[in-house]
Amino acid sequence: MTWKLDDWEATIEKILAEMNQAAQRGGKRRILDDWRSRLEKEPTLLQPYQIDMIVREVQRRSKGDDK
Repeated sequence: MTWKLDDWEATIEKILAEMNQAAQRGGKRRILDDWRSRLEKEPTLLQPYQIDMIVREVQRRSKGDDK
């Protein structure tokens, strides 16, 4: 089974929702760091490159919301 970023759409949307609730920039960074550590553990056990792809997509979408 191949890994696709599209399969993680629900997770990406959850992260974005949490980031939108964070009032400060530091809060957004903390949320991303928390999600990174969650995705490394059970039940997902994602590889670092997979986590990076999810985080990059969240950051890309987040920058679009700032405009």
